[in-house]
Amino acid sequence: MLRTIKFSFVILITLLLTSCGTPYQPEEDPDEEQEEPEEQIEQNDPVPPDGVLETVTWNLLGYGTGFTGPSNQDQQTRNIVEVIDSLDADLFAFQEVNDQQPLNEIVQYMQGYSGFTADHVSQQQKMAFVYNTNTIDSLEAGSISNVREEYQNDWAYYWASGRTPLFFRFDYTYENTTKEFYAVVIHGKANYGDNEEEYAEAYKRRQKAAEGLYYYLQDNKPDANIILLGDYNDDVDQSIYYEEVDGEEVYQETPYDEFVEDTDNFDVITKKLSDTGESASINYEDIIDHITISDELFDEHAQNSTLIHDPREYIDNYGNTTSDHLPVWTKFNIQ
Repeated sequence: MLRTIKFSFVILITLLLTSCGTPYQPEEDPDEEQEEPEEQIEQNDPVPPDGVLETVTWNLLGYGTGFTGPSNQDQQTRNIVEVIDSLDADLFAFQEVNDQQPLNEIVQYMQGYSGFTADHVSQQQKMAFVYNTNTIDSLEAGSISNVREEYQNDWAYYWASGRTPLFFRFDYTYENTTKEFYAVVIHGKANYGDNEEEYAEAYKRRQKAAEGLYYYLQDNKPDANIILLGDYNDDVDQSIYYEEVDGEEVYQETPYDEFVEDTDNFDVITKKLSDTGESASINYEDIIDHITISDELFDEHAQNSTLIHDPREYIDNYGNTTSDHLPVWTKFNIQ
């Protein structure tokens, strides 16, 4: 009886050792679709000086916020970098960037570029500048806040979420020529509300914000080479806001009328896009992404260079994966 127990015990140990020798490996199903690894993002090539300052305004739709933009931020980053590579611009004015760290996620793929966000904005939809360090030397940047007294108390309220304008003073150098610029990026109050009164208030806020900025530039930067870029959140031929009058929609004047009407000192160079019915938005017919320049740049502005760049020609499902805005850009000859 003892021998039988010992023999059975030896068999049991042998079986256990044999079963532990090679772990179980399930057979691969040849028909099962394997998940492809995420494609690497390649760095863009540096952009050398060519005597032409190319500037872009582009709303990146909540980039880095994690909830107001596309759900796949890696895909959004890849697409943004591809668009930037297609433009090869010197100065990018972005809107709706969450913070500096997400901006760095883009800039790391742009060789020879640097950038910064509007750190005075506490909310998640910040403005930002990214610039080509091969052509641009940063001099100064910050918030525009020292406006006339009648706008001072409600200045942050007019711009919504404290998005007061971000300025960037810089030198552009090509060979022996250096020219100083004063760029401003804005993001106007959205044309939004739950009722007619709130829509009217949003329009009034855009009006006051534009007025205050106009007088600030006139008072403080009368001789500067100004480039005013951004998501104006309104059109410049007429407003996108309307009032109901006797059952008809009566569209109001553009809140940027001071800039539009003062043709001696400013040129809203994207107005021609409004006049021809073009749009830089995926969802709306009107164009709300604009660029305005001061009279000091009238001669340097390259005629017919103000265009809408449409990445939908090479990025699939652009509106859902990248942004609901298209980049708008223009050029200046500094030779």
